[in-house]
Amino acid sequence: MKNMRTGVIGVGHLGRFHAQKYAALSQLVGIFDQHAERATVVAAELGCRAFSSVGALLAEVDAVSIATPTSTHFAVAEAAMQVGVHCLVEKPFTLDTEEADALIGMAQERHLTLAVGHIKRVHPAIQHLRQAGYGAPRYLEAERLAPFKPRSLDIDVIMDLMIHDLDLTLLLTGAEPVDVRAVGVAAVTDKADMANAWMTLNNGTVANLAASRVVREPARRMRIFWQDRYASVDFLNNTLHIYHRGAGAVPGIPGVRDEAVELPKRDALAAEIEDFLNAIVMHQPVFCDGIAGRRVLAAALQVRVAVEAFLQH
Repeated sequence: MKNMRTGVIGVGHLGRFHAQKYAALSQLVGIFDQHAERATVVAAELGCRAFSSVGALLAEVDAVSIATPTSTHFAVAEAAMQVGVHCLVEKPFTLDTEEADALIGMAQERHLTLAVGHIKRVHPAIQHLRQAGYGAPRYLEAERLAPFKPRSLDIDVIMDLMIHDLDLTLLLTGAEPVDVRAVGVAAVTDKADMANAWMTLNNGTVANLAASRVVREPARRMRIFWQDRYASVDFLNNTLHIYHRGAGAVPGIPGVRDEAVELPKRDALAAEIEDFLNAIVMHQPVFCDGIAGRRVLAAALQVRVAVEAFLQH
Protein backbone atom coordinates (compact mmCIF):
# COMPACT_ATOMS: atom_id res chain seq x y z
CA MET A 1 0.00 0.00 0.00
CA LYS A 2 3.01 2.29 0.24
CA ASN A 3 2.70 2.81 -3.51
CA MET A 4 -0.92 3.94 -3.22
CA ARG A 5 -1.13 7.68 -3.86
CA THR A 6 -3.60 9.16 -1.39
CA GLY A 7 -5.06 12.47 -0.30
CA VAL A 8 -7.45 13.96 2.22
CA ILE A 9 -10.07 16.57 1.45
CA GLY A 10 -10.98 18.47 4.58
CA VAL A 11 -8.38 18.47 7.36
CA GLY A 12 -10.33 19.80 10.31
CA HIS A 13 -10.43 17.87 13.58
CA LEU A 14 -11.14 14.46 12.04
CA GLY A 15 -9.59 14.96 8.62
CA ARG A 16 -6.24 15.76 10.19
CA PHE A 17 -6.24 12.33 11.82
CA HIS A 18 -7.08 10.76 8.45
CA ALA A 19 -4.07 12.47 6.92
CA GLN A 20 -1.80 11.19 9.70
CA LYS A 21 -2.91 7.60 9.09
CA TYR A 22 -2.47 7.86 5.32
CA ALA A 23 1.03 9.24 5.85
CA ALA A 24 1.89 6.10 7.81
CA LEU A 25 0.13 3.60 5.55
CA SER A 26 0.53 4.95 2.02
CA GLN A 27 2.08 7.65 -0.12
CA LEU A 28 0.25 10.74 1.13
CA VAL A 29 0.51 13.08 -1.84
CA GLY A 30 -1.36 15.98 -0.35
CA ILE A 31 -4.38 17.55 1.24
CA PHE A 32 -6.94 20.24 0.55
CA ASP A 33 -8.95 22.38 2.94
CA GLN A 34 -11.07 25.43 2.30
CA HIS A 35 -9.03 27.13 5.03
CA ALA A 36 -5.66 27.50 3.33
CA GLU A 37 -3.78 28.25 6.55
CA ARG A 38 -5.02 25.04 8.14
CA ALA A 39 -3.99 23.03 5.08
CA THR A 40 -0.53 24.60 5.12
CA VAL A 41 0.00 23.69 8.78
CA VAL A 42 -1.11 20.06 8.34
CA ALA A 43 0.90 19.65 5.14
CA ALA A 44 4.04 20.92 6.86
CA GLU A 45 3.41 18.56 9.77
CA LEU A 46 3.15 15.53 7.48
CA GLY A 47 5.60 16.47 4.75
CA CYS A 48 3.06 16.57 1.94
CA ARG A 49 1.61 19.21 -0.36
CA ALA A 50 -1.25 21.59 0.40
CA PHE A 51 -3.23 21.80 -2.84
CA SER A 52 -5.02 24.97 -3.87
CA SER A 53 -8.09 23.17 -5.25
CA VAL A 54 -9.93 19.88 -4.99
CA GLY A 55 -9.46 19.27 -8.71
CA ALA A 56 -5.70 19.70 -8.53
CA LEU A 57 -5.47 17.16 -5.71
CA LEU A 58 -7.73 14.65 -7.43
CA ALA A 59 -5.52 14.72 -10.53
CA GLU A 60 -2.59 13.39 -8.47
CA VAL A 61 -4.09 10.61 -6.33
CA ASP A 62 -5.61 7.12 -6.49
CA ALA A 63 -7.74 7.36 -3.33
CA VAL A 64 -9.02 10.02 -0.95
CA SER A 65 -10.79 10.47 2.33
CA ILE A 66 -13.54 13.06 2.27
CA ALA A 67 -13.89 14.69 5.70
CA THR A 68 -15.66 17.88 4.67
CA PRO A 69 -19.07 19.10 5.96
CA THR A 70 -21.84 16.63 5.14
CA SER A 71 -23.52 19.09 2.77
CA THR A 72 -20.48 18.83 0.46
CA HIS A 73 -19.94 15.05 0.54
CA PHE A 74 -21.91 14.36 -2.62
CA ALA A 75 -20.25 17.02 -4.78
CA VAL A 76 -16.73 16.13 -3.65
CA ALA A 77 -17.21 12.35 -4.00
CA GLU A 78 -18.85 12.81 -7.39
CA ALA A 79 -15.91 14.90 -8.61
CA ALA A 80 -13.47 12.28 -7.31
CA MET A 81 -15.17 9.32 -8.94
CA GLN A 82 -15.54 11.17 -12.23
CA VAL A 83 -11.75 11.07 -12.51
CA GLY A 84 -11.42 7.48 -11.24
CA VAL A 85 -10.48 8.12 -7.60
CA HIS A 86 -11.58 5.69 -4.88
CA CYS A 87 -13.40 7.33 -1.95
CA LEU A 88 -13.74 6.92 1.79
CA VAL A 89 -16.54 9.31 2.77
CA GLU A 90 -16.92 10.22 6.43
CA LYS A 91 -20.28 9.65 8.09
CA PRO A 92 -23.01 10.66 7.61
CA PHE A 93 -22.66 9.47 4.02
CA THR A 94 -24.69 12.18 2.28
CA LEU A 95 -27.56 14.58 2.99
CA ASP A 96 -30.24 12.24 1.64
CA THR A 97 -30.75 8.83 0.07
CA GLU A 98 -31.00 10.26 -3.45
CA GLU A 99 -27.43 11.54 -3.22
CA ALA A 100 -26.34 8.22 -1.72
CA ASP A 101 -27.96 6.27 -4.57
CA ALA A 102 -26.20 8.41 -7.15
CA LEU A 103 -22.78 7.81 -5.60
CA ILE A 104 -23.40 4.07 -5.23
CA GLY A 105 -24.39 3.87 -8.89
CA MET A 106 -21.34 5.80 -10.00
CA ALA A 107 -18.98 3.59 -7.97
CA GLN A 108 -20.54 0.45 -9.43
CA GLU A 109 -20.40 1.74 -13.00
CA ARG A 110 -16.77 2.80 -12.70
CA HIS A 111 -15.63 -0.21 -10.61
CA LEU A 112 -14.40 2.06 -7.81
CA THR A 113 -14.19 1.35 -4.09
CA LEU A 114 -16.65 3.47 -2.11
CA ALA A 115 -16.46 3.25 1.68
CA VAL A 116 -18.37 5.11 4.39
CA GLY A 117 -16.64 5.95 7.66
CA HIS A 118 -18.71 4.04 10.20
CA ILE A 119 -15.67 3.44 12.37
CA LYS A 120 -17.42 1.64 15.25
CA ARG A 121 -17.70 -1.43 13.00
CA VAL A 122 -14.01 -2.12 13.51
CA HIS A 123 -14.21 -1.98 17.32
CA PRO A 124 -12.89 -5.26 18.80
CA ALA A 125 -16.05 -5.82 20.88
CA ILE A 126 -18.30 -5.59 17.84
CA GLN A 127 -16.04 -7.84 15.81
CA HIS A 128 -16.01 -10.39 18.65
CA LEU A 129 -19.81 -10.43 18.90
CA ARG A 130 -20.24 -10.75 15.14
CA GLN A 131 -17.91 -13.77 15.11
CA ALA A 132 -19.51 -15.41 18.16
CA GLY A 133 -22.44 -16.87 16.21
CA TYR A 134 -25.18 -15.82 18.64
CA GLY A 135 -27.56 -14.81 15.87
CA ALA A 136 -29.65 -11.66 15.79
CA PRO A 137 -30.26 -10.10 19.22
CA ARG A 138 -33.79 -9.58 20.50
CA TYR A 139 -33.21 -6.19 22.16
CA LEU A 140 -30.51 -3.53 22.13
CA GLU A 141 -30.06 -0.38 24.15
CA ALA A 142 -27.34 2.19 23.74
CA GLU A 143 -26.34 5.58 25.07
CA ARG A 144 -23.82 7.81 23.37
CA LEU A 145 -23.33 10.97 25.38
CA ALA A 146 -20.74 13.68 24.80
CA PRO A 147 -19.87 17.13 26.16
CA PHE A 148 -20.71 20.04 23.89
CA LYS A 149 -18.08 20.85 21.28
CA PRO A 150 -18.32 23.70 18.76
CA ARG A 151 -17.90 21.44 15.72
CA SER A 152 -20.18 19.22 13.62
CA LEU A 153 -22.91 21.76 14.28
CA ASP A 154 -24.03 21.56 10.64
CA ILE A 155 -25.78 18.32 11.63
CA ASP A 156 -28.02 17.29 14.52
CA VAL A 157 -27.15 14.82 17.26
CA ILE A 158 -28.81 12.02 15.29
CA MET A 159 -26.34 12.36 12.41
CA ASP A 160 -23.48 13.33 14.70
CA LEU A 161 -23.67 10.64 17.42
CA MET A 162 -26.71 8.37 17.30
CA ILE A 163 -25.88 7.27 13.77
CA HIS A 164 -23.04 5.14 15.18
CA ASP A 165 -25.43 3.03 17.25
CA LEU A 166 -27.99 2.95 14.45
CA ASP A 167 -25.31 1.44 12.24
CA LEU A 168 -24.33 -1.14 14.85
CA THR A 169 -27.99 -2.06 15.38
CA LEU A 170 -28.50 -2.73 11.67
CA LEU A 171 -25.16 -4.53 11.44
CA LEU A 172 -25.79 -6.86 14.39
CA THR A 173 -29.39 -7.67 13.47
CA GLY A 174 -29.22 -7.72 9.67
CA ALA A 175 -32.68 -6.14 9.78
CA GLU A 176 -34.42 -2.90 8.82
CA PRO A 177 -36.53 -0.56 10.98
CA VAL A 178 -40.28 -0.75 10.36
CA ASP A 179 -41.55 1.40 13.23
CA VAL A 180 -39.58 4.39 14.57
CA ARG A 181 -40.61 6.63 17.46
CA ALA A 182 -38.36 9.34 18.80
CA VAL A 183 -38.15 12.47 20.91
CA GLY A 184 -35.53 15.19 20.98
CA VAL A 185 -34.62 18.61 22.35
CA ALA A 186 -32.74 21.49 20.74
CA ALA A 187 -31.04 22.43 24.00
CA VAL A 188 -28.09 24.52 22.78
CA THR A 189 -28.24 24.83 18.98
CA ASP A 190 -31.15 25.20 16.57
CA LYS A 191 -31.01 21.45 15.86
CA ALA A 192 -31.73 18.47 18.12
CA ASP A 193 -28.89 18.20 20.63
CA MET A 194 -30.34 15.20 22.44
CA ALA A 195 -32.58 12.45 21.13
CA ASN A 196 -34.04 9.12 22.15
CA ALA A 197 -35.29 6.66 19.56
CA TRP A 198 -37.35 3.50 20.04
CA MET A 199 -37.50 1.30 16.96
CA THR A 200 -38.86 -2.07 15.97
CA LEU A 201 -37.06 -3.92 13.17
CA ASN A 202 -38.54 -6.25 10.59
CA ASN A 203 -37.16 -9.33 12.38
CA GLY A 204 -38.90 -8.38 15.64
CA THR A 205 -35.82 -6.92 17.34
CA VAL A 206 -36.39 -3.76 19.37
CA ALA A 207 -33.75 -1.06 19.91
CA ASN A 208 -33.74 1.86 22.33
CA LEU A 209 -31.03 4.41 21.49
CA ALA A 210 -30.15 7.62 23.34
CA ALA A 211 -27.71 10.32 22.26
CA SER A 212 -26.74 13.72 23.62
CA ARG A 213 -24.01 16.22 22.88
CA VAL A 214 -24.70 18.48 25.87
CA VAL A 215 -23.74 16.37 28.90
CA ARG A 216 -20.87 16.91 31.34
CA GLU A 217 -19.62 13.32 31.48
CA PRO A 218 -19.18 11.28 28.29
CA ALA A 219 -20.58 7.76 27.96
CA ARG A 220 -20.58 5.28 25.08
CA ARG A 221 -22.27 2.06 26.09
CA MET A 222 -24.34 -0.63 24.44
CA ARG A 223 -26.18 -3.61 25.91
CA ILE A 224 -27.26 -6.39 23.58
CA PHE A 225 -29.71 -9.11 24.62
CA TRP A 226 -30.30 -12.57 23.19
CA GLN A 227 -32.61 -15.27 24.57
CA ASP A 228 -30.00 -16.77 26.90
CA ARG A 229 -27.27 -14.15 27.28
CA TYR A 230 -26.51 -10.49 27.06
CA ALA A 231 -23.43 -8.45 26.26
CA SER A 232 -22.36 -5.18 27.84
CA VAL A 233 -19.97 -3.04 25.78
CA ASP A 234 -18.19 0.05 27.09
CA PHE A 235 -16.61 1.73 24.08
CA LEU A 236 -14.83 4.38 26.14
CA ASN A 237 -13.06 1.86 28.36
CA ASN A 238 -12.73 -0.84 25.69
CA THR A 239 -14.46 -3.55 27.73
CA LEU A 240 -16.84 -6.36 26.87
CA HIS A 241 -18.70 -8.57 29.35
CA ILE A 242 -20.98 -11.39 28.23
CA TYR A 243 -23.41 -12.76 30.80
CA HIS A 244 -24.49 -16.35 30.05
CA ARG A 245 -27.57 -17.92 31.61
CA GLY A 246 -27.47 -21.40 33.11
CA ALA A 247 -23.98 -21.61 34.62
CA GLY A 248 -21.88 -19.84 37.24
CA ALA A 249 -23.02 -17.21 39.69
CA VAL A 250 -22.72 -13.47 39.27
CA PRO A 251 -23.11 -11.90 42.75
CA GLY A 252 -26.80 -11.37 43.29
CA ILE A 253 -27.78 -13.18 40.08
CA PRO A 254 -27.63 -16.97 40.56
CA GLY A 255 -27.21 -19.14 37.50
CA VAL A 256 -25.42 -16.49 35.41
CA ARG A 257 -21.78 -16.62 34.31
CA ASP A 258 -19.83 -13.43 33.60
CA GLU A 259 -17.39 -13.81 30.72
CA ALA A 260 -14.98 -10.87 30.65
CA VAL A 261 -13.59 -10.79 27.12
CA GLU A 262 -10.07 -9.43 26.81
CA LEU A 263 -10.06 -7.00 23.92
CA PRO A 264 -6.97 -5.89 22.01
CA LYS A 265 -6.17 -2.21 21.87
CA ARG A 266 -6.67 -1.03 18.34
CA ASP A 267 -6.23 2.21 16.44
CA ALA A 268 -9.70 2.18 14.93
CA LEU A 269 -9.08 4.88 12.34
CA ALA A 270 -5.86 3.25 11.16
CA ALA A 271 -7.71 -0.09 10.89
CA GLU A 272 -10.52 1.55 8.94
CA ILE A 273 -8.17 3.23 6.48
CA GLU A 274 -6.00 0.13 6.12
CA ASP A 275 -9.13 -1.90 5.32
CA PHE A 276 -10.14 0.69 2.69
CA LEU A 277 -6.73 0.58 1.02
CA ASN A 278 -6.63 -3.23 1.12
CA ALA A 279 -10.08 -3.37 -0.47
CA ILE A 280 -8.78 -1.29 -3.38
CA VAL A 281 -5.61 -3.34 -3.88
CA MET A 282 -7.19 -6.77 -3.33
CA HIS A 283 -10.50 -6.00 -5.07
CA GLN A 284 -12.40 -7.18 -2.00
CA PRO A 285 -15.43 -5.88 -0.05
CA VAL A 286 -14.82 -2.89 2.17
CA PHE A 287 -15.71 -2.66 5.90
CA CYS A 288 -18.73 -0.44 5.19
CA ASP A 289 -19.75 0.07 1.59
CA GLY A 290 -22.06 2.66 0.09
CA ILE A 291 -25.10 0.38 0.34
CA ALA A 292 -24.56 -0.07 4.08
CA GLY A 293 -23.91 3.66 4.46
CA ARG A 294 -27.16 4.41 2.67
CA ARG A 295 -29.06 1.94 4.86
CA VAL A 296 -28.04 3.61 8.11
CA LEU A 297 -28.58 7.06 6.60
CA ALA A 298 -32.16 6.07 5.77
CA ALA A 299 -32.69 4.89 9.36
CA ALA A 300 -31.22 8.12 10.73
CA LEU A 301 -33.53 10.16 8.51
CA GLN A 302 -36.51 8.21 9.90
CA VAL A 303 -35.41 9.13 13.42
CA ARG A 304 -34.98 12.76 12.37
CA VAL A 305 -38.51 12.92 10.97
CA ALA A 306 -39.89 11.56 14.25
CA VAL A 307 -37.81 14.01 16.32
CA GLU A 308 -38.83 16.97 14.18
CA ALA A 309 -42.48 16.02 14.56
CA PHE A 310 -41.97 15.93 18.34
CA LEU A 311 -40.25 19.33 18.34
CA GLN A 312 -43.13 20.92 16.41
CA HIS A 313 -45.65 20.04 19.12
